[in-house]
Amino acid sequence: MRAMSPETPPARHRWRAWPRIDTVVALIALVILLPSTIALMTDPSARPAVPIVALTAILYVFLHLASLVAVRRPVLAIAVASAVMCALVLVPGIRAISGALLPSAAAYLLVIAQVAIQTGRVFRTVALASGVFGALVVAAAETQFEDPMLRVGAFVGLSGAIAAAWAIGLLVRMRRVQAQERLTARVSQAIADERIRINRDLHDIVAHSMTVMIAQAEVAQALRDEDPEISRAALRTVIDTGREALRGMRSVVADDAPREPLPTVASLDSLFASVRSPSVDVRVEESGARTELRPDAAVALHHSVREALTNSVRHATPPVRVDVRLEWKADAVLARIADDGGQGPTRSDLGSGVGLVSISERVRLAGGALTAEEGDSGGWVVTVDLPTEGSVG
Repeated sequence: MRAMSPETPPARHRWRAWPRIDTVVALIALVILLPSTIALMTDPSARPAVPIVALTAILYVFLHLASLVAVRRPVLAIAVASAVMCALVLVPGIRAISGALLPSAAAYLLVIAQVAIQTGRVFRTVALASGVFGALVVAAAETQFEDPMLRVGAFVGLSGAIAAAWAIGLLVRMRRVQAQERLTARVSQAIADERIRINRDLHDIVAHSMTVMIAQAEVAQALRDEDPEISRAALRTVIDTGREALRGMRSVVADDAPREPLPTVASLDSLFASVRSPSVDVRVEESGARTELRPDAAVALHHSVREALTNSVRHATPPVRVDVRLEWKADAVLARIADDGGQGPTRSDLGSGVGLVSISERVRLAGGALTAEEGDSGGWVVTVDLPTEGSVG
């Protein structure tokens, strides 16, 4: 996703939260400034004509409405606000009471700020220039400024206010763009993390299940006539493994799907049973008393053993013998999975090469370590060392 440049007008749908704040500011200005303006115009000392007061009030109502419209339509709003300010300066009766300098004129600054926030560089620069020119017109047309220095001071003050509003708007724009970029980066990272999780979980589920299903299907085909009972048992394993894989895939890709329970040490027995076949001899040796594992460590142990068994079946020509040794200690469990290499490497292209990398990361996050190396018999040896519950303190 391309990052948004500060010079690029922000997309409207990315600014949904901000207009509410800007609208509140414009409403506060209307509630405070408009009554103050009307109160000043109706002051007996000013003695303006009633039609002039009414016309000025109407113009300022339009100016405040423009400050509200600017939140969504800054170009339209600056056009309306500029027209209103021109009327306040050029209508003789209003000019006589300094109509362009009443409190509600500050609503024009809100419009300038919104233009700086929402429009491109060219338009917002033109808006700034037109605002400075308007300040010059106001200072020159003001009847109460008889001293030229007062006109210069008024022009400098008004121009400074307009420039400050424009600069504040530009600063707010940059802050909002940066906030949007940070949000976009977080969303992108979350999406990437979710894709990695799905890829890892699908690999863990599908790779093992498909390997077991293919191995058992080959057994069923080879022994269909010689030993129908073993053939039927192998087919039942294929069916059961396929169903479990389907449930596992649904739990990965669907948030509302029923979740499978987390693997435990006890679930290793069913894992060994699912892999065993006439062509795959899995022998398990366990020493020491089983100790409680943290959930993440139990998942890491289960997936590590499963990945090692999957690789033994997938990458070696049967018959294959796999020796699994679980050694329980007071503060750790050591799992060693070694195969004899079978009758040589298989030509299977089912492997993606990411299984052990993913499992190694799981083990590392659980506080353990995983190693994989070639064994003396031509097969591979995978060793997993994980801490037990009592070792964490």
